[in-house]
Amino acid sequence: MAGKAITQKNIGKLIISSEDSRELCFLLIYSVCELEAFSNLAAKAISRVPKKDTISPDFVRAMFYGTITYAYSIDFLIKHIAKSDVEKMDGVIRSIVRMSVWQFVFSSKVPEFAAVFQAVELTRKYSPQACAYVNAILRKITNTPVDKFNLSQYKAEIECSLKPEIYGVFKKSYGKDRALSIGRALLEVNGFSIRYNTSKISQDALIRELEQEGIFSSSGYFMNEALHINECEMEIDKSKSFEDGSIFVQSEAAMLASRIANPKSKDRILDICSAPGGKTTHIAQIVADDCQIDALDINESRLELVKQNIERLKLNSISCSIADATTLGTNPDFEAKLSSYDIVLADVPCSGLGLLARKPDIRRTITYDRIVELLEKQRVILDNASKFVKPGGSLIYCTCTLNVDENENQVKAFLDRNPYFYTESIEQYLPERLIINSDREVCIKNGYITLFPDVDNSDGFFICRMIKRLE
Repeated sequence: MAGKAITQKNIGKLIISSEDSRELCFLLIYSVCELEAFSNLAAKAISRVPKKDTISPDFVRAMFYGTITYAYSIDFLIKHIAKSDVEKMDGVIRSIVRMSVWQFVFSSKVPEFAAVFQAVELTRKYSPQACAYVNAILRKITNTPVDKFNLSQYKAEIECSLKPEIYGVFKKSYGKDRALSIGRALLEVNGFSIRYNTSKISQDALIRELEQEGIFSSSGYFMNEALHINECEMEIDKSKSFEDGSIFVQSEAAMLASRIANPKSKDRILDICSAPGGKTTHIAQIVADDCQIDALDINESRLELVKQNIERLKLNSISCSIADATTLGTNPDFEAKLSSYDIVLADVPCSGLGLLARKPDIRRTITYDRIVELLEKQRVILDNASKFVKPGGSLIYCTCTLNVDENENQVKAFLDRNPYFYTESIEQYLPERLIINSDREVCIKNGYITLFPDVDNSDGFFICRMIKRLE
């Protein structure tokens, strides 16, 4: 007898009709690993599932993010212990086995016999012919001495759940010890942050307002306009504070980019890769909406997000246009704006290695070949962006990755090609609570900073401020 089929068309209905936590989690994992859904969007479905005694949203989130995050390590354990190649499994079996192994290795709340039984029952529903196979694999793993599950005894990339080629990027960029520290930190998910409008509401008042809706927060780690969300009993974008424009979901690292840009009243500003609008709207709020911002993006649906955020935050200084950042310098619609902006912000497409804790699906999708492709795109965007900076103006280059080739080396190559740009110290723009060590002092004097998850409790992020020489 054939099991219940899962397709792009019916996955949404199956998720909504899930009978228990494991079925819901299995379907979410399947949607990400087999149907290419984004993990952050898949996770939002948890709150849309009708409330049932058999579904624990917190347990589902933990198992879902845990399985996606540790998929590489889990696959290694399955192959090493059960002698089964995960890549050769059917997608349904692969998802069920992965989440079951996560329960054995990373969760002490679930008795092993119960996890095996429930995995087999789930298999019976979606792939009944594989019940004996799934049972055999999981029995092998549960009969294995627990010390075999200690990931620190294996290679560093196994411990950090990263493909060797991606762990190699960290190692090449920061050395063996730092690579391991960064890799471990990127396994930890510690809430998220929001930016609040300091001219609209005080921090204490906002904390109280959020608490009334079951959202518990504390001061940000280093940005004054940030709150760290520690516990959230509802979707943040359904809160009163979100709907009335008091807050914007944004990492502290991304907030820092707008502060380093140092906008002034009446400035003309260009954000060439603006979606979803975090930096654009932050800059507008910094100068009390007294500036002129052109927010561009190549993707119409993503640009619509920018427009929605502008409207929600009640900002009037921002205009939006669809444009390709890789050809902007030769776009006739923008010819009159060449060399006219006080600030040009280039938050370029990147490998996203600084976001692995919050977006674990990147671990699966990113490859070294893709990074090489991105290097060329970043170079082209940076060159195009530079054409719009007026003499004395600034060019802000930033990425959400931890890779010297995409960050420092990209900037160095740009400065070598464009001697009419230079860097200067950014110390005056940095918040007092940011940790400044001797290594970071050198970087800051040279106009850039890298934020690290293991040092700054933030996403991995790179920001560089370059100045165009006066003619």
